[in-house]
Amino acid sequence: MLKSFEFCIPTAGTKVPAGPEWLHEIKLDGYRLRVERNGDRVRLITRGGYDWTKRFPWIVEAALKNRQKMFVIDSEAVILGVDGYITARISIPSRSKI
Repeated sequence: MLKSFEFCIPTAGTKVPAGPEWLHEIKLDGYRLRVERNGDRVRLITRGGYDWTKRFPWIVEAALKNRQKMFVIDSEAVILGVDGYITARISIPSRSKI
């Protein structure tokens, strides 16, 4: 059974930390999602608590291909072009249009 997880909220710093215990990632302009897998069930949850699983079936498919059967990933969903650069921010209709 998965436990409750909160999103990691980034904070501004004055310098980049150094050392082998630090991992760094590029800030991408996408949508914050938590990918939750529990067996054959995958859910994509926004910071606001909305279930966006049906909006990103390719993310669900990728999560199901992972050998781990239970995990939570705090992530950002973006669309990358074939060159690896962001081509567009993901366009999601407002809740009033769903």
